[in-house]
Amino acid sequence: MKMKPPSSIVSLAQRFRRALLVELPCWQMLILAAVVGVAWAASLFDRSFVTAHTAFWQFPHGMIRSGETDTAAPFAAYLYYAQSPWHLPLFYVPTLGWPVGVNLIFADFVPIVALTGKLVHSFTGVVANLYGTYFFLCFVLPGVMMALVLVAAKIRYALAAIIAAIFANTTPALLWRWGHVALMAQFLLIGALALYLFSLQTRAWRGLGTAWIAYLILAYLTNIYLFSMVGIVWLCTIVQRRLDGFATTQEALGIGALTVILLTIVIALGGQFSPGNPLPFAFGYGYYSMNLASPFVPQSSGVFPWGKKVIDATGGQYEGFNYFGLGLLLASLLVLPAQVSWLRRNLKRHVALLCAFMALTAFAVSNRVYVGHRLMLELPLPGYFIQILGIFRSSGRFFWLICYTQIAMVIVLGFRRARPLVVCLMGAAIIQLVDVQPLRRQLIASIAEGPGTEELDPDQVARLTARARRIDVVPSFDCIPWQNEDKRPAKLARANVELMLAAARMNVATNTVDLSRHISNVTWLDLLREPSRGRRGSLEEQHQDHCQKEIERARTPEHRGDVFVLLSDQPRSGEMIAGVICSPLSWARYCQRP
Repeated sequence: MKMKPPSSIVSLAQRFRRALLVELPCWQMLILAAVVGVAWAASLFDRSFVTAHTAFWQFPHGMIRSGETDTAAPFAAYLYYAQSPWHLPLFYVPTLGWPVGVNLIFADFVPIVALTGKLVHSFTGVVANLYGTYFFLCFVLPGVMMALVLVAAKIRYALAAIIAAIFANTTPALLWRWGHVALMAQFLLIGALALYLFSLQTRAWRGLGTAWIAYLILAYLTNIYLFSMVGIVWLCTIVQRRLDGFATTQEALGIGALTVILLTIVIALGGQFSPGNPLPFAFGYGYYSMNLASPFVPQSSGVFPWGKKVIDATGGQYEGFNYFGLGLLLASLLVLPAQVSWLRRNLKRHVALLCAFMALTAFAVSNRVYVGHRLMLELPLPGYFIQILGIFRSSGRFFWLICYTQIAMVIVLGFRRARPLVVCLMGAAIIQLVDVQPLRRQLIASIAEGPGTEELDPDQVARLTARARRIDVVPSFDCIPWQNEDKRPAKLARANVELMLAAARMNVATNTVDLSRHISNVTWLDLLREPSRGRRGSLEEQHQDHCQKEIERARTPEHRGDVFVLLSDQPRSGEMIAGVICSPLSWARYCQRP
């Protein structure tokens, strides 16, 4: 005779099950996810960081390669923009990148944050550093957006919101990006997936169409890579609604055209197409790619001691760091049969997005396919085509969308299947937390270290900028020679950004600026008139001419108060016009007319 468990144990198990699978209204799901996110973000950032009262902000920095300037340079651009007058194009600043000025849409300074800071300065006269709050939200909102995805998928369990927040907020690719200001807002990708699901559940479009337009504008005012990925999800939404019969071809084209027109107006107001902007073309596609092993092989792992190094076969594949995390990998194995079955049943229902995911994965891997350190396949491409693809040369980033989609599918399918899977998902979330601890500790340590390494005496630089009319740096950031495809001489890059940041604090004009693309003095109109000017050799010649003029200006300072900081031996002291006095500045020199 089979023994029955005591009724007290059965009752306890039932209560435990009910507690785990309690269902909540939509707003409570979002609040619960936000609470989990706030707890996680508070474990990374203390109050002094969020309110910008810590020494870190004297020269902020990240933790990955090139992160030494990827935080400080956008911060300097933000300070310039907050103090500049309002005009069109909206993001043009004449005092940075003197004598032409620059459009800071290319400075990765998160335009929506900068606009908010500028409004604060306009009404209060205070230059408020809002980046601490922005970073805090970047580790709260992924979980909130993932909870919104669950709501769209009709999953309302409290435990699902908690697990979703843990997985989304601790995504290794998000922690790894610490230091690259604009790319921290990966919650935008998850929000786009939620909008996609809501858009396929009703024929009504007016409200959803307005939400999509606002969301695309928000994404554009954050980062062009994130905007592109959100735009791909939007396009798949329009196509899928047409395939599902929610819209006619004429309606789909009309909706698409209206959205594109409105976005183009916003982009034009921002100055993306203005003359004098850097051309978006660059070389590096296939170098900053994703390694096919990256999502699956432990890297910076807290579970596997041997999984410390990032898989990087080219020297630039750190940009394609896309490790899922051990918890997500285990959870993916648990729901794999259900996921395969779901894909078979819903292939037609999501064919547009699935095709986009395959294309994004191929783009992320690039034409040079590596597995570990072995080159498995290389497809030769013409140089001009590589240059066009180089508009998004850090192609490895485009796998982020697939990573967040996998998190959503694991949780949704796990809660739709057998209840034992729910307990397993809890365990997987805990394992994920353990696995990302090295990345978490690196992030915290980078803040605790305080200001980044400074090349020049900060007190001397501060005194110099305080009495200067203008600061010219030779070579400026754009004219620093590259050591290889991946990096510039770190010493010169840091010195340039130090001077840029010091000048920004005093709101003094300077010629040096760290942009995502070279200043070539070639416009779109120039390319239309003479396409040959966009070739690599032609661009390099024009860039050299630009840098030579920089040296010539340093030889002949025109106005008193113009300070030239020379970070190289050009121009030599004997080549300066009469009356110019040069003095040492740490290992560099500064010259001016008394």
